[in-house]
Amino acid sequence: MAKLEVLLAGATGYIGGTILSTLLNSKNDLLEHCNLSLLVRGNDKARVFEAKGLKTVLFNDLDDTQEIERIASNYDLIINTTPGGSVNSATAFIKGLGNGKALTGHDVFYIHTSGTSNLADRPITGTYHEPRTFVDTSPDLYPYLQRRNEQTPYAQRTADIAVIGTGLASKVNTYIIMPPTIYGTGTGLFNRLTIQAPTIMRSALRNGQVLQLGADDGDVECVHVQDLADLYILVASRIAKGDMESMPSGIRGIYFAGTSRYTWKEFADGIASALFEVGGIKTKEIKKIGLEEAAAEWTGGHQLLCELNFGSNFRTRPDTSRSLGWQPSRTKDDFNNHFLETAKLVMQTQA
Repeated sequence: MAKLEVLLAGATGYIGGTILSTLLNSKNDLLEHCNLSLLVRGNDKARVFEAKGLKTVLFNDLDDTQEIERIASNYDLIINTTPGGSVNSATAFIKGLGNGKALTGHDVFYIHTSGTSNLADRPITGTYHEPRTFVDTSPDLYPYLQRRNEQTPYAQRTADIAVIGTGLASKVNTYIIMPPTIYGTGTGLFNRLTIQAPTIMRSALRNGQVLQLGADDGDVECVHVQDLADLYILVASRIAKGDMESMPSGIRGIYFAGTSRYTWKEFADGIASALFEVGGIKTKEIKKIGLEEAAAEWTGGHQLLCELNFGSNFRTRPDTSRSLGWQPSRTKDDFNNHFLETAKLVMQTQA
C-alpha cells in the first residue's frame, strides 16, 4: 500500500502539538505509513518545525476557505485539531479532499475535533434536561445532534453536522473525535495548556478567589490530553494501514473519549488548592456566581457557551473507541493531581 499524504492542522495547539510530539517520540509506526505535513500559520512557527526536519505548509487564515480547499486537495488524510466550531474551514477541508479524490480515485479521510458539550444539558437556565448516558455505538447520535441544533444552534454542534453531511456529499470518510473536558500538560512545542481549568485560574488571579458556576454535584467527564492524542493516532494508524474494518465513519463515525468523572465542586476545589499552594490566591474559599457573571469572566459574555462548558452535566461511554483497541491509562488520581502543574504553568504565563 502506497504511503498516505497526511496533513495535521493545529500542530501549534494543545491537542495537535501533543499528537505530533507523541508521533515523533513514540514507537508508533504511523509515520512509516505516511508522509506527514503540518499546516502552519506564520514563517516563525514554520521555521521551528522545519528545524526539526518536519515539512510545513503555510496558510493565511482558516477563514480563507478557497486556500484551505486548494491545500486539502493534495492530501489523503487530514487530521484537524483546530477549534471545532469553525464550520467553513471544516467543510473546506472536506471539499478539498473530495476534489482530490475526484482526480485520483483514491479514498480520502478526515478526522475532526469536537467536544461533548454538544450533548450537555443546561441546568443553570433549566432549558434542557438530559438524563441519558450517550454511547458512541448508538445509531441515533447524528439525528440527536440535528434535533438539538434545531432547538438551539451551537457552533461546535453545527460544525459536526456539517462535517458529516459534507463528507457524505463529497464521498469523504469522516471521523469525529468528541472528547469531554481535557486536562493535563500538553507536550507540543507551543501551547501546552488546555482551556477550562486555566480559564478559571486566570479569573481567580484577577478576583483573588476561585469562582464556580456549576452545581456542587454537577456530573461531568474528563480525559488526559495524552490519552486523547493516543486515540487520534490509533484512528489515523488504522486508516494509514488500510485496517478500517469495524471502524465506522460518517453518520456512525463519532468517537467518545471520556475516562473519568468529576463534579464542579471537585474542579473548583482542585483549582483553589493548587493556586493557594503556588501563592496565586490567599484563600481556598469558593465563590458561587450566576451565569451572566460567569460568562463575562470566562467566555466573553457568551452565556450558552459558558453554561455548556462550565456548568452542565453529561455522560458518555466510549465503546467504539475502546473497540478499536484504545487503552487510556490515566485515572481519577491523575486528574486530581494535574491542578498543581497547571497552576504553575498559568502563573508562569501570567508573569
